[in-house]
Amino acid sequence: MNKQKILSEGRKFWVQKDNVERIIQKISWLSKEELFLLDDVSITVNQFRKIKEDFRKLSFWYPLEYILELAEFYWLEFFVDKRCLIPRDDTEVMVEECLKAIDNMEWEVSYIDVWTWSGAIPISVVSNTNKLYSTSLWLDVSPDALEVASLNVDNYQLEDKIVLIKSDLLGAVLENKLYKKGASMIITANLPYIKDEDYWNMDKEVILHEPSLALYGWKKTWFEMYERLIDEVSTIKEIWNLVEVVLFIEIWFDQKKTAQNFLDKQKLLYKINYDNSWIERCIEITF
Repeated sequence: MNKQKILSEGRKFWVQKDNVERIIQKISWLSKEELFLLDDVSITVNQFRKIKEDFRKLSFWYPLEYILELAEFYWLEFFVDKRCLIPRDDTEVMVEECLKAIDNMEWEVSYIDVWTWSGAIPISVVSNTNKLYSTSLWLDVSPDALEVASLNVDNYQLEDKIVLIKSDLLGAVLENKLYKKGASMIITANLPYIKDEDYWNMDKEVILHEPSLALYGWKKTWFEMYERLIDEVSTIKEIWNLVEVVLFIEIWFDQKKTAQNFLDKQKLLYKINYDNSWIERCIEITF
């Protein structure tokens, strides 16, 4: 089939050329370079029908990442679909600061990731350091998300380094008295933090198609889930007699003051880090 015919079909749905080409690549298994050199693409009638359906989805703000079943994060690629949150480059600051903290710790470090979703954050962490204890715990309340994370764990051949657990925050760790060795611990958590369904500050594709479980804190202050998590982290530090625990969390663009008020009351040390857009996004909390 002529490539220009497919591009023309994409224009009918106002799909950008780059996105049209990426969809063609997914269907045809051609590289970007191969597609550029070809005038005709080996596409069946059924495949062309699927491409047009993908164009229609995009016109209704369906995320391109779900169509491609692919998201790029911290120079890695991850399988994603509608069962999980799409990882975004704003969150890469959490990985970057987490790796710095691990590098600065004197002892081998235990690692837990809370609400892991696709596994993008913890896979990026585990793949870029050799200072973690051999097995880390990745927790999520959603069985669907754990299935997606498992696929990415398999893809990066990390099965021997990861334990995936269904858990509401750190509940399963505390209830089952899961023991982690070591004097230091790193915890990453990207919990639902959007307050009062703040639709005015969200993209349509997020509102319409990404899992609400991953987005909304449902409370007026939005910080309640983090308050629970911080309390559980304090408990873990005490019962495991850890020398140091560092927790990384992500906040919404206008939530710095609320977070500061709570952390100051708890007399916790913390540092707020900027994301790639210079928004105060990631808070590093030391226990």
